[in-house]
Amino acid sequence: MKGRSILFTTVIFCASLLLLNCSKSDDQRDFESEAFTTPDGITHTNTSGKVVGNVDNDDWNISPMYRGLLQVKSNITDYPHPNPLGYNEDLTLQVKSNVSDAVEGMKIYKFRFPKNANSFLIKELNDTDLGSAITTITIDGALIAENSSADARTTYRILIYDNKENLISYGDIRIE
Repeated sequence: MKGRSILFTTVIFCASLLLLNCSKSDDQRDFESEAFTTPDGITHTNTSGKVVGNVDNDDWNISPMYRGLLQVKSNITDYPHPNPLGYNEDLTLQVKSNVSDAVEGMKIYKFRFPKNANSFLIKELNDTDLGSAITTITIDGALIAENSSADARTTYRILIYDNKENLISYGDIRIE
């Protein structure tokens, strides 16, 4: 009986450790909460990704889980561009991997209002799409905007997740 009690306690302890190690850190949870605030401000870039106006310091930071492993804005990659983006233009994002196999696939979502339960999947990449040190991703502006009407021409939040639904980065894109 005593042996079963020790075994049971050991199993519970090990399971607890596994769950703690698999759960997200407080920093990661805070980062993900910040991502679901109202899109506000953009980093103004030209068609080649150079900053040509205001910089939104909340845009394109890397989550604590991927800090040091991936970059969306750096001295090697261009900022997502152009921003603002025309409805019929393509948005170009570059993701730099600092280590091989940093992430196994990505999902890119967008939303217009944080309280909207619908974050729409607009792009999905698998392992073979992420094969190089710098991955260039293009997204049609029409996929970001809800339609071509005047009220759809506004600021949207773009969210980049890994395939396990951990947020990697986010930033705001304005459709004009």
